[in-house]
Amino acid sequence: MTRLSLSLSDLCCCERLALWSIRCLISHYRLPNCPETKTTDGLFPVCFRPALDAAEGAFSDAVHLLAVAGQPGLAVNAPGMQSLTVLEERFLRGIVAAQNEGQRDVFILLAETFPDRFVQGCLATALTLLADCLAGAGHWLPKTLLKDETTISGGGALSSISRWRSVSPSRMRVLWPQDSGPLQRETVPEANRVMH
Repeated sequence: MTRLSLSLSDLCCCERLALWSIRCLISHYRLPNCPETKTTDGLFPVCFRPALDAAEGAFSDAVHLLAVAGQPGLAVNAPGMQSLTVLEERFLRGIVAAQNEGQRDVFILLAETFPDRFVQGCLATALTLLADCLAGAGHWLPKTLLKDETTISGGGALSSISRWRSVSPSRMRVLWPQDSGPLQRETVPEANRVMH
């Protein structure tokens, strides 16, 4: 499911980092290791540098295969651009699939744009490596909702969700804080109490 507005301001911080990483890896814009913070390429620990190098190589292989076949390259914007291309949106969806053990789904997403299986393999490798780096650094991209799918969210997250997602309240179950007054303590057994 694609968003109605393909803009950086519609993305959460994890999606922004993923998009920035995709753009930098494809355009070969890499940041050096920082000895003070022990990070590389922005917010990734230095230990992820080999995986990011391999992802950059896989993107390069895909670009090379497309050029040999006489097809256009990967339509991604420069790292600082506000708008998203349709391909960038597809890559973000591929990372979500890879982080949720949907490697087959990654190939299905890529096949809609790239019929060549070698190109699909290179791009799937790059997206899976990047998905692993993001997850290893604690950045899990949120799944987009399907038509009849419901989601669960805490009440405090509603303002954030409504800012960057068009979520219908009918498709959400909100976990509101519970009153922990004297009445609740008397009626709920000790073993069944939940801390809030």
